[in-house]
Amino acid sequence: MNITCLLAIPNNSLLERAIGRVISDGSSKINLVTSTANNLAELIAEIADKGAEIVVLADSMPLVAKDTLVSLLMSFPELRVVVVSEDTNWLHVFHKKDFLMNQQADFRNAIYFDCLDQIPTA
Repeated sequence: MNITCLLAIPNNSLLERAIGRVISDGSSKINLVTSTANNLAELIAEIADKGAEIVVLADSMPLVAKDTLVSLLMSFPELRVVVVSEDTNWLHVFHKKDFLMNQQADFRNAIYFDCLDQIPTA
């Protein structure tokens, strides 16, 4: 199964080249596509057109505003958004996760981020 990853970071930047090398290391089944989006509407159109499942953004871009991230996750519920810091080693991963609470333990488990993948989705 191939995954489409849309790089929405400054063209020809050091970050773009570094991420491209990591993803295209030969063992990956990730189809890497570079975005040309300058605003939210263009980014949404590209995600839909290219069927992106992951979007990588640089933290210095205007597209990283909280309202933009919320709009992306609401428009594409299965989308994973990774924001990469250009100055530090931080990665911020945003992924909308909806699930049906079947028992009280599900609520407790939802509090622990690392347990979200163990909760059955609705």
